[in-house]
Amino acid sequence: MEYLAKHPNGNLSNEPFLITNDNIRKMYEENLRDAYECDRVTESTRRGESYYANDGRPGDEKINHSRLEFFKEVLYRDAKTSGFVMGCPHGTVIMQGERESYYRGEKQIYPQSGTTLSRPLANLSSEKDRLLYRLVADMRIAEFDDFLRKFNRTQCWEKNGLTILSDPLAQHYGLETDWLDITNDFNVALFFANCYWDHRTKKWYPLTKKQTELNAQTQYGVIFHAPARNVMLENMIKSTSGSDEGMILPIGYQPFMRCHSQYGYGMHMKTSIPLQNNPTFEKLYFRHNEKLSKDIYELMDCGRKIYPEEGLDDFQDIIDLIIHTTVFSEASFLSALQKNNLSSQADSYRLELEKSSICSTPIRICGEQHPYKVSRQRVRRANRKDDGFSIEENYGIQLGTRYVYLPPSSVSV
Repeated sequence: MEYLAKHPNGNLSNEPFLITNDNIRKMYEENLRDAYECDRVTESTRRGESYYANDGRPGDEKINHSRLEFFKEVLYRDAKTSGFVMGCPHGTVIMQGERESYYRGEKQIYPQSGTTLSRPLANLSSEKDRLLYRLVADMRIAEFDDFLRKFNRTQCWEKNGLTILSDPLAQHYGLETDWLDITNDFNVALFFANCYWDHRTKKWYPLTKKQTELNAQTQYGVIFHAPARNVMLENMIKSTSGSDEGMILPIGYQPFMRCHSQYGYGMHMKTSIPLQNNPTFEKLYFRHNEKLSKDIYELMDCGRKIYPEEGLDDFQDIIDLIIHTTVFSEASFLSALQKNNLSSQADSYRLELEKSSICSTPIRICGEQHPYKVSRQRVRRANRKDDGFSIEENYGIQLGTRYVYLPPSSVSV
């Protein structure tokens, strides 16, 4: 889908662009067409079809030109095929079919849209405290990763050579991270822009008129939008730096379902730049109304399509504990140091953390002791539900990859 905002000089402005219900309907219809095309290509791939002229299949899609055939196979078929296994800067991922746009939905106008970790860091006055808090956040992610690996499902992932994306997963389950949630599904973005999570009832609800009429900021929902080809170009440019900083990367299918239910992608931003200042995304504002909120709420099955019932639901108490813990194992401490290139200064940072007052309770590093305790019976009970777990059967996909031959490089002596 093209940008909605039109600008005389052809450049995208960072200024907000007001859209109508008719614009929203057209974006919804375009999203349906994108979803259908991904499903169509995925089914074609499963049947063993290709764009090569000699695959024995009749049809108008044949390309009688070997180079174009190869490019369409790699750049179009692979990208559109759900279940395609791809190596990415952050790991080996089972892809969901890529749609034509990327989105982020927010239920009101915020001054800045950054990562969950950028918010507490902005409230700290010194660079030293910000680094210590980052270490705390990374230790929590390491504890979350340790917890995930207790389940047969995550072990199945690793046996298949797939990466458990602990940081993006942690972001989806409420931990503070350097990742900003992005989606490839307009319906998901529209849901987040029109519904809210009640922490007391642990349920989603549509926004009410009372909630949206509190002030000028709450009267409008926001959709950030960027065409996929623009994102791909930006990723290519940023990849030359050797870092995934600022890239929008797929999360795809993971051991637990929340990420792929939200058609999840993530933008890695250790140096947080507000999305409002990102020139790749246009900023679309729309006036809230209760009917739209209720319609999208019902379309997404009262939020169950966003937060499906899954294995981690029974362990929310453990996740909540990890989110707030200030007690860490030695392994998580060392993991956080390595992540921040500080492994050579372990003794120094151990002391700095333990005497720091950046958290409401003292920070302690306790050898082999983890901050959570989960009984073997609870884990076994969860694992029994996954007896015979198969990625392909449980997720309704067929794993596939493409082998690429790289000729040996010539070395001049």
